[in-house]
Formats: sequence, C-alpha cells, structure tokens
Amino acid sequence: MDPRSKVSEVMSRLVVSVRPEARLEEAARLLREYHVSGLPVVTPPEHLVGVLSERDIVRSLNRGTGIESPRGMLDLLLGSAPTKGRSLLDVCRRHLRRTRVSEAMSYGVVTVEPEFPIARAAALMQLHQVHRLPVLDPAGRLVGIVTRTDLLRAISGETHVARGALHPSPAVRPTIAAAPFGDA
Repeated sequence: MDPRSKVSEVMSRLVVSVRPEARLEEAARLLREYHVSGLPVVTPPEHLVGVLSERDIVRSLNRGTGIESPRGMLDLLLGSAPTKGRSLLDVCRRHLRRTRVSEAMSYGVVTVEPEFPIARAAALMQLHQVHRLPVLDPAGRLVGIVTRTDLLRAISGETHVARGALHPSPAVRPTIAAAPFGDA
C-alpha cells in the first residue's frame, strides 16, 4: 500500500444507511442482511447525524430490558426467564420494535473526507476505538464508508474489483425512512 493512498481509493461507496426515525428492529435486519456491524444514520439528502452499531443496539437492550453486560446476550439465550408473563426474548423483541434508531445511535461520529490519507484514517480508528469512519464530501453529505476491513484489504493488496463483489448492487441502497410497524 502506498503511504500516500487516500480513503477514496479503498472506501465502500455503496453504503447501507438508516434514518433516525426507523425502529431498531429494521436496523437490526439491515445489519444482518448486509453482514455489516454498523450503519450510518442519515437524514435527506444523505446528511450524517450519527452511527448505529451492534454495540449501540446491545447497549439499548441493556438499558431498556435490564439485561446486564457482558453476560447479557448469554442471559437472553440461556436464562430467558419470564418477566411479567413474557420471556426475556419477547421483552427484547418488543424493545426493538418500539425503540427508534435516534434513541440508541451514537452521535459524536468521527468522520473523514475522501482525500484523507489511509494511514491517518487507521490511526483515527485506533485512537477512537471505532470500526468504521463515514466519509463525507465537502458539503457534509455521506459519500462512502471506510472500515477496518477496507483498510486490511488495502494493506493486503486486494484489488478494487474484488472489493465491489462483496457489496450490494447500486440498485440496492436501503435507507429506512420509517418503520413498517405500528407503535405497538
């Protein structure tokens, strides 16, 4: 990897994002469907307002259901004891259906511009202990995302063409405007 390489050379341009008013359940489905661990949270026209990670969802479940970390998910799977007639799993599902992304997302997002050096992007990720950096154009619109995986691919010399095969097609760029579920 050339030390002068820029984020624009390795970032993913096809970004799965979510709206702040979407429900956590929809965001969780997007995470699972696209095999990503975090989603930029945007308002039109692609203005970044935060990031929602799997960790943010687990933290929200911890607060909203009483599951305590780090055993929280194991408690859910192994000790799903009834709570007011409902299993812990049911309580968690209800929380995901009722909670909006804006209530769980991280707001203080570290971002970079497309011309930002890759080496500095990696240092930012390490310093802030994040797994992804949204890439914003000079107008502040989301134009891509650079992840730890993108940086590892760049270091290993994997070509851009091979990277493209790992991302959804340009026609599939879900941004959930509102949850299809009622306020159950």
